[in-house]
Amino acid sequence: MIKVNFEIDDEVKEFSVPESWSEVTVSQFMEIVKIQESMEELNILQKTIRMVVILTGIPEEYVEMIPIEQFYKIRDILEYTNAEVDTKACESITLDGETYFIKNEFNQLTMGETITIETLMDGSKNVIEVFDKLLCVFLRKKKENGKLEAFKSTFIEERKEIFGKAPISDMYSVLVFFSGGGSSLEASTPSSSESL
Repeated sequence: MIKVNFEIDDEVKEFSVPESWSEVTVSQFMEIVKIQESMEELNILQKTIRMVVILTGIPEEYVEMIPIEQFYKIRDILEYTNAEVDTKACESITLDGETYFIKNEFNQLTMGETITIETLMDGSKNVIEVFDKLLCVFLRKKKENGKLEAFKSTFIEERKEIFGKAPISDMYSVLVFFSGGGSSLEASTPSSSESL
């Protein structure tokens, strides 16, 4: 992260600007995708302003007060957002002092996992829109015996905020898998309308 300072209403404010995808969270990435989906409604400057707000935490009303040279510097730092997310395959991630492991046995889903995935996907336009919630299904703590804990639907509300803080570079390979880059989610989850 690069620290930037500028004066707003006679007060010096400091903000952090992420220098790479590894410093961008899942939640921030989800917001960025929303902006890109509404590209037809926004011109390039509006899109850039929204990206700066999302990635730096600078309130939108402050953006109007940033000296133009500083705005361009921030924009240049964020140039990496025009490229694909750098991914790194990972089997686990530590967030808030807890280690979570990726459940990769997608052909052995429980009823709770299947119902949750179907419900999330039915209520959304795409995987990215519910990615933080899907991570609650597929990231688990390990028990003392080394096995992953059983899924509980309460994980969604308990953990989505935690998983939203994960670096997108660590989780992007999971997103690609669910988006159809590997096996599709739909192929690995039987439809509830299929007969038994």
